[in-house]
Amino acid sequence: MDAYIWKGVARKLAESALAVLMAVITPLLEKNPAKALATVGSAFVFSMSRLIVLAFATAMLRQLWQTGVAGWPDATLCIAIVLALPLLGALDRVSPEQVLALGGALIGRFGIGEARLPSWNYTGEPTRFDNHR
Repeated sequence: MDAYIWKGVARKLAESALAVLMAVITPLLEKNPAKALATVGSAFVFSMSRLIVLAFATAMLRQLWQTGVAGWPDATLCIAIVLALPLLGALDRVSPEQVLALGGALIGRFGIGEARLPSWNYTGEPTRFDNHR
């Protein structure tokens, strides 16, 4: 009788572990049916872009856990990581020409305009807080 109970407990535990595993990997699976059907003989097709976003999010979370948010660059990177998945989902639905046009528009802006000075109150003169080392 005892072995029968343990078999039932083991089966329930295995079913629960499988349910948790499926809940964890489902967001990482490829959502595009054409890409998912292109691979033959595989039960799961992981989205490389989603795995990369997960890796960046994990690294950023570790950095924030250890040192906190140091300023606007850290906060901007966190926002970019959060917005990456919806942006990737939107880019999956458009044509390759539109993706290239968006990338060209974003990259084409570099080098346009004047560079910002490194300080808000930059006068060119040293301040009393400079240690001149």
